[in-house]
Amino acid sequence: MDLSRLSQLTQLRYSYFAVPVIYILCVLWLPVATLWLVLLGWVGFNWYRVTCPVFKQGYWVILQSFGLHIALNLAAFASAWGANIFNRGGLFSGGGDDFLYLLILGLVAIALMITAMILPSIKLVKGYQVLMNSCKDCTKGGNVDSSAKSSADIEGNNSEAI
Repeated sequence: MDLSRLSQLTQLRYSYFAVPVIYILCVLWLPVATLWLVLLGWVGFNWYRVTCPVFKQGYWVILQSFGLHIALNLAAFASAWGANIFNRGGLFSGGGDDFLYLLILGLVAIALMITAMILPSIKLVKGYQVLMNSCKDCTKGGNVDSSAKSSADIEGNNSEAI
């Protein structure tokens, strides 16, 4: 494995590790969310620049998980906004139907927010496992071929000596 590929793998691994760090920091302090723009710019640039399909897929998984995170959070926001429409002057002043709609849309918003926290993380972990398995197969394949070739050469030399 040459050094340029190793540095590309290191950059990709650091990108995978930066996602949960930024996510946790965003939960703790919202203005840190501007780091998403920096990370997405970096990942998008590397996705465009890299030529290896394994690394391109690795960067694509990061972009997909961020898109999934944003989409689920926007759906949760829309559900909470829809619940706010049925809140007319107080919780119990709107009648039974309005309270039921308010409750259902509020619960859907909470479920979407929890899903937005968990599902992209699962996608990232699975993508990282696939990336590491692919890289192990690449390195093992190179070592196995060279060792098999050298052992075949040794056996050929032994048969010629006899």
